[in-house]
Amino acid sequence: MVDVLSVLLRACSFVALFQAAGIALFAILFGRLLAGQLPRLRRLSRVAALAGIAATAGHCLLEPARMAGELAGVMDPALERLLWSSPAGAACAVRIVGLALIAVSAARGALLGRCAAVAGIGLALLSFLLTGHTATSPHRWALAPLLGFHLLAVAFWFGALAPLYVLTRSEPPQVAGQIIASFSAVASWVVAGLLLAAAGLAVGLIAGLAVLAQPYGELLLTKMGLFLALLALACLNKWRFGPAVGRGDARATAALRRSIVAEQVLISCVLAVTAVMTSWFSPGMAGSP
Repeated sequence: MVDVLSVLLRACSFVALFQAAGIALFAILFGRLLAGQLPRLRRLSRVAALAGIAATAGHCLLEPARMAGELAGVMDPALERLLWSSPAGAACAVRIVGLALIAVSAARGALLGRCAAVAGIGLALLSFLLTGHTATSPHRWALAPLLGFHLLAVAFWFGALAPLYVLTRSEPPQVAGQIIASFSAVASWVVAGLLLAAAGLAVGLIAGLAVLAQPYGELLLTKMGLFLALLALACLNKWRFGPAVGRGDARATAALRRSIVAEQVLISCVLAVTAVMTSWFSPGMAGSP
């Protein structure tokens, strides 16, 4: 039960973190086009960051219980010290600081807020490089940059969805269409890079095709299936719904909103699968947790 609760909190922390970092990144990149929507987007980023802090802290507090195999381990000072002196503890601390900076950035002036947001995004994503399979791999020098770009691309994609949904509801079609077109132009390159980074990580972490018959490989294939569904929706949005929004097509705008919600659900599922993979399995481990 402790393991299940820990993974649930980890999954929630992933969703909140990438949402907070991504919305902040979207505001930085497309702020000049957002007109009066910046305060609203900053509030969304702040709420997501605070939720991420709560979920991350809850997950870290449960780690001693996982070590002990029972909930009473939360109160064990020795296990607490062991956690905070480990890479996992360092990652947790860096992640919380990064999310706190993102939350604070939403309440600051333009320049100071942007600097805090950039630092917060960097620290939040950097925390993933401090622990996990890439951190212990002998090929870390090559895998760490790939993972860093992979994380940034996920944040860019996931974090843009809520702002785009808001813009299609609150901005004139021409303005919403312009922002969607600007985002799509960047997103095409980001998604291509995401695919290459994911392929590089898979090659670096997986020893052979036999892994695909193990739990880690099965979860990896699940992520790949979800990603292919995401890619199909993204193509539909870029080539059909997005351009139609700029022309004032109400039906296309409604379809784009539904597609955005579906993308949010699918990416959340990908992050949940990732939470299970990184909590219970490794590329070279067979069996069940």
